[in-house]
Amino acid sequence: MVHVMNVNKRSSIRKQLNFSVDVYRFDDYLGHHQTRDMTLDGAFIDNCARKLYPGDLLELHFHVQDDERNPLWLRATVTRSTGEGVGVVFDYDVQEYRQLLNTISTYASDGHMRNIPGFWYLNSSVN
Repeated sequence: MVHVMNVNKRSSIRKQLNFSVDVYRFDDYLGHHQTRDMTLDGAFIDNCARKLYPGDLLELHFHVQDDERNPLWLRATVTRSTGEGVGVVFDYDVQEYRQLLNTISTYASDGHMRNIPGFWYLNSSVN
């Protein structure tokens, strides 16, 4: 598992990415929500504070394409909960990390991810 976020400092740039995400806590489906922003470390999920507290473990299914042959599933831990939603930090393995990098690189609103410090695009041939 990779767990890279320091709660007080982000190790990558926050990007406004509005993905639909299904949120699960163990077998409990908590609903369909929207991300407000994402980094390589975590995300803020709008309107998802219902009964969630720092330390809660979640599974997130991000809907990033119309054709989801390779859906983005990530495990996450709630770091903060507000009236507006929850902040989460991702827990992922190497393959999930590559998929997250590719997703953020592809869907960043400015389309210039490869030129921004802190972001790198990886393809499946990278070891």
